[in-house]
Amino acid sequence: MFRVLGFALALITPTLSGCDQFLQSLPGDTTPELKPDVQVGALELRDEPSLGQLGAYYCPKVIDDAFVALGCSVALGSPPPKSQLVFEFGVVVNIHNPNDIPVPALDVLLALTLFDQDADAQALGAICVSLCGTDDLGCDGTPRPGACEAQGDDVRSIEDFIARIPDLIGKIASGQAAQELAKSTIAAGGDVSIDLAFDLGVDQALTVFEKTALAYVQALLNGRNATLTVPVRADGTVYFRLPVLGRIGVDFGPFRTSWQIL
Repeated sequence: MFRVLGFALALITPTLSGCDQFLQSLPGDTTPELKPDVQVGALELRDEPSLGQLGAYYCPKVIDDAFVALGCSVALGSPPPKSQLVFEFGVVVNIHNPNDIPVPALDVLLALTLFDQDADAQALGAICVSLCGTDDLGCDGTPRPGACEAQGDDVRSIEDFIARIPDLIGKIASGQAAQELAKSTIAAGGDVSIDLAFDLGVDQALTVFEKTALAYVQALLNGRNATLTVPVRADGTVYFRLPVLGRIGVDFGPFRTSWQIL
């Protein structure tokens, strides 16, 4: 009887070993999905009016002395049209995919705070941009339905920036926008840098910058050199879709720097 039992176990053992190998080969026994890593690589002012242009524009608006205000055009020149007072900034979002499968990026939520360290002039703008596939030739970054919306309490959405100034971040600037928006798939173990440029809404930006204008307008009127330092901060979220985890958001920031206007 014992010989028979031993013989039976000897026959079963290879079968069990084969089962273990089979179970290990099942798709459900793969490495868990990991969230991509997202960082801000750069946040820079790429096109802006000169401080002389801003001084000429703001001088009659911020000088209380009516007699001095009358001399603004003589001292600093005529106020330029708003079309010459456009601010353009760029942000580079670096993404690393730690998974062994490609991962599509869906949307980018960006929040920009101007004068982040100056409570008197602080202003917040936020924008949602949908990325495109390489075959979506008509894509211009316009958010798709449901873009930048949270699907859980732990994921940031555009509605979290309730204090934002509408249209402070106006539109995607032209140039390489289509090429950058098409960077919507991060290869397995790969890296992607998405370089997006935006115009600030002219009226909204001029209202924000007016709060800091008096100091450099007075300096210019007195013939002194002047500069304007703008502390800025960027926060945001990139949304991805993974096979098992589904739609997820990965936050980035805060990233802080300063813009110099001369």
